[in-house]
This record gives sequence, C-alpha cells and structure tokens, in this order.
Amino acid sequence: MNGHEHYQRAEELAEKVSSGRAYADAIETAMLAQVHATLALAAATADATNFRRDLYAGNGDELPATTARKKNFAAKSADAANDFI
Repeated sequence: MNGHEHYQRAEELAEKVSSGRAYADAIETAMLAQVHATLALAAATADATNFRRDLYAGNGDELPATTARKKNFAAKSADAANDFI
C-alpha cells in the first residue's frame, strides 16, 4: 500500500467506528485506523524526502549534508537574532 491508500483505509475505518456499524469491534477498528493513519504519515514523510533528493538531482546539485544544513540554519538564526537586537 502507498501513503494515499493507507490514508483512505484509515478514513474508511474511522467512518466505520463513528457510524456505530462496528460497535463490537470498535476498539480494534479504531486502533487499526490509527495504524493506517500513522503509516500514511510515514509514507508522506518518505515521499517528501525522496522528492527533495530528486529535486536536487534534477537541478544537477548535490543534496547538502545534514550537518552542513544544520550549521547553515544556525548561522542564519544567529544573523537574524543579531539583526533583531
């Protein structure tokens, strides 16, 4: 299943719980809906990471290393703080 399919399944299960049609299994159904929602979120996060990687590759750039990104962010934050003061 991909992220969208997990999301759709979570919606179906949540609807089943809220409509009362699955009263006997409401807790199990709600838990299963939560699992599918979590998997949909994980898939969306992974898709965003892959999209970012592909975007850099498509532009002929190399994805910055995590430490370089953090250092750059810290420097920008420090500059913004100094500008504010």
